[in-house]
Amino acid sequence: MEKFELKESVKVPRILIDYKKGEIKIIGRSTLQNPSEFYPRLTELFSLYCLNPQPETKILIDLEYYSNESAPYLFSIIKLLIELDTQNKSKIALVWHYDPDDYHIIKDINSLSSQLNYKINAYAYELI
Repeated sequence: MEKFELKESVKVPRILIDYKKGEIKIIGRSTLQNPSEFYPRLTELFSLYCLNPQPETKILIDLEYYSNESAPYLFSIIKLLIELDTQNKSKIALVWHYDPDDYHIIKDINSLSSQLNYKINAYAYELI
């Protein structure tokens, strides 16, 4: 597989996994009522990338909002990808964009970074 792309909808984020370029994007919102029916298959696709990653992997996370039900699935995917770097399988460049007024996401980023002992490059949007 060269590329997997899922278009963004009201409840599902845009997902891009470019297996050849080593680019991964998770953008939008995740407000699924039953994320357990959606995310396990998606995690399989990320796992496929992890089996044969590129030497460098660029990850962009730009989640406007995610529900409490979606958060554990999203965080497990991020953990899976970060392990590529901690296991020296791929050099990760992880960037997470967030709204500076969304204290919940800021708290989640800091907590996840602490739990994984991994610096997440988080950048606030410039509000005009």
